[in-house]
Amino acid sequence: MSDLEEKLGAGYQQIVIGLIIFAIGAIWGGMSAGEGMKAEMVYWPAVTMLSGAMITLLGTTFGTDDSEDRSNDLQDSLNELTDMFNILQERLMGNNNDDSEE
Repeated sequence: MSDLEEKLGAGYQQIVIGLIIFAIGAIWGGMSAGEGMKAEMVYWPAVTMLSGAMITLLGTTFGTDDSEDRSNDLQDSLNELTDMFNILQERLMGNNNDDSEE
Protein backbone atom coordinates (compact mmCIF):
# COMPACT_ATOMS: atom_id res chain seq x y z
CA MET A 1 0.00 0.00 0.00
CA SER A 2 1.48 3.34 -1.01
CA ASP A 3 1.47 6.55 1.00
CA LEU A 4 -1.05 8.12 -1.37
CA GLU A 5 -3.44 5.22 -0.97
CA GLU A 6 -3.18 5.46 2.81
CA LYS A 7 -3.85 9.21 2.80
CA LEU A 8 -6.42 9.50 0.01
CA GLY A 9 -8.14 6.12 0.07
CA ALA A 10 -8.80 3.57 -2.64
CA GLY A 11 -9.69 6.23 -5.21
CA TYR A 12 -6.26 7.84 -5.12
CA GLN A 13 -5.48 6.98 -8.74
CA GLN A 14 -8.60 8.77 -9.92
CA ILE A 15 -7.71 11.80 -7.79
CA VAL A 16 -4.20 11.97 -9.26
CA ILE A 17 -5.47 11.58 -12.84
CA GLY A 18 -8.07 14.32 -12.26
CA LEU A 19 -5.46 16.69 -10.89
CA ILE A 20 -3.16 16.03 -13.85
CA ILE A 21 -6.00 16.70 -16.32
CA PHE A 22 -6.89 19.88 -14.42
CA ALA A 23 -3.26 21.05 -14.55
CA ILE A 24 -3.08 20.34 -18.29
CA GLY A 25 -6.19 22.48 -18.84
CA ALA A 26 -4.79 25.27 -16.67
CA ILE A 27 -1.47 25.30 -18.54
CA TRP A 28 -3.27 25.16 -21.89
CA GLY A 29 -5.50 28.07 -20.87
CA GLY A 30 -2.55 30.06 -19.60
CA MET A 31 -0.74 29.62 -22.89
CA SER A 32 -3.88 30.67 -24.79
CA ALA A 33 -4.32 33.83 -22.74
CA GLY A 34 -2.99 36.99 -24.27
CA GLU A 35 -3.81 40.62 -24.82
CA GLY A 36 -6.50 40.02 -27.43
CA MET A 37 -7.96 37.01 -25.64
CA LYS A 38 -11.49 35.96 -26.52
CA ALA A 39 -13.72 33.48 -24.76
CA GLU A 40 -13.41 31.04 -27.64
CA MET A 41 -9.66 30.82 -26.99
CA VAL A 42 -10.10 29.47 -23.48
CA TYR A 43 -13.27 27.42 -23.97
CA TRP A 44 -11.63 24.03 -24.45
CA PRO A 45 -9.01 24.62 -21.74
CA ALA A 46 -11.84 25.50 -19.35
CA VAL A 47 -13.75 22.35 -20.30
CA THR A 48 -10.57 20.34 -19.70
CA MET A 49 -10.09 21.95 -16.30
CA LEU A 50 -13.69 21.28 -15.30
CA SER A 51 -13.40 17.67 -16.43
CA GLY A 52 -10.29 17.22 -14.31
CA ALA A 53 -12.03 18.80 -11.33
CA MET A 54 -15.04 16.50 -11.70
CA ILE A 55 -12.83 13.41 -11.96
CA THR A 56 -10.99 14.50 -8.81
CA LEU A 57 -14.25 15.16 -6.98
CA LEU A 58 -15.66 11.78 -7.94
CA GLY A 59 -12.44 10.14 -6.79
CA THR A 60 -12.77 11.73 -3.37
CA THR A 61 -16.46 10.93 -2.87
CA PHE A 62 -16.92 7.58 -4.57
CA GLY A 63 -13.38 6.23 -4.61
CA THR A 64 -13.55 4.29 -1.37
CA ASP A 65 -15.59 1.37 -0.16
CA ASP A 66 -16.39 2.93 3.21
CA SER A 67 -20.07 3.83 3.52
CA GLU A 68 -19.26 7.05 5.41
CA ASP A 69 -17.27 8.34 2.43
CA ARG A 70 -20.28 8.32 0.16
CA SER A 71 -21.68 11.68 -0.80
CA ASN A 72 -25.40 11.07 -0.51
CA ASP A 73 -26.45 14.02 1.64
CA LEU A 74 -28.15 15.74 -1.30
CA GLN A 75 -30.18 12.64 -2.20
CA ASP A 76 -31.18 12.14 1.45
CA SER A 77 -32.29 15.78 1.69
CA LEU A 78 -34.32 15.51 -1.53
CA ASN A 79 -36.01 12.34 -0.27
CA GLU A 80 -36.86 14.02 3.03
CA LEU A 81 -38.23 17.09 1.24
CA THR A 82 -40.32 14.86 -1.06
CA ASP A 83 -41.78 13.07 1.96
CA MET A 84 -42.65 16.38 3.57
CA PHE A 85 -44.37 17.59 0.38
CA ASN A 86 -46.33 14.33 0.15
CA ILE A 87 -47.53 14.72 3.75
CA LEU A 88 -48.49 18.34 3.08
CA GLN A 89 -50.35 17.35 -0.08
CA GLU A 90 -52.25 14.62 1.77
CA ARG A 91 -53.28 17.11 4.45
CA LEU A 92 -54.42 19.68 1.89
CA MET A 93 -56.40 17.10 -0.09
CA GLY A 94 -58.12 15.85 3.06
CA ASN A 95 -56.46 12.44 3.11
CA ASN A 96 -55.02 12.93 6.61
CA ASN A 97 -54.18 9.53 8.07
CA ASP A 98 -53.55 9.07 11.78
CA ASP A 99 -50.34 7.09 11.11
CA SER A 100 -48.67 9.82 8.98
CA GLU A 101 -45.51 11.49 10.25
CA GLU A 102 -45.61 14.98 11.73
